[in-house]
Amino acid sequence: MKTPERAIAREEHQAAVPEGWRPGPFDYQRLDVFRVAREALVLGHALVRRLPRGHGKLGDQLGRALLGAYLQVAEAASRSGQDRSCRYRGARAEASEAAAAVEAVALLGLAPASETERLTLLLGRLCAMLTRLSGVGR
Repeated sequence: MKTPERAIAREEHQAAVPEGWRPGPFDYQRLDVFRVAREALVLGHALVRRLPRGHGKLGDQLGRALLGAYLQVAEAASRSGQDRSCRYRGARAEASEAAAAVEAVALLGLAPASETERLTLLLGRLCAMLTRLSGVGR
């Protein structure tokens, strides 16, 4: 049952939104670097889920690093200037940490080489993109 107050609030909300308006993607969703970070997160999560028992700490570290890179890319997109560069540098550091964790998984023989190589290549691409975006070396 609708109360008069709810009906009025709904009408006011509808009046505030222009006709035909649809929410667009967030700034980060337009970035290729975000798509690469998202793909790395998904592949990494699948790898973590298949790690054998007894390697939870390594899996947790890998998962946190991948999530950190993903979220910092999204945050950087809504920043500007040095603040944006700082977030991209942080995302790059997280991606490098994730790459080292994947290397550890490979060295310990905890996952097939095809999986670790694919994720390592993707993380290398992500680091290269973030290096350029952060202005490192300029």
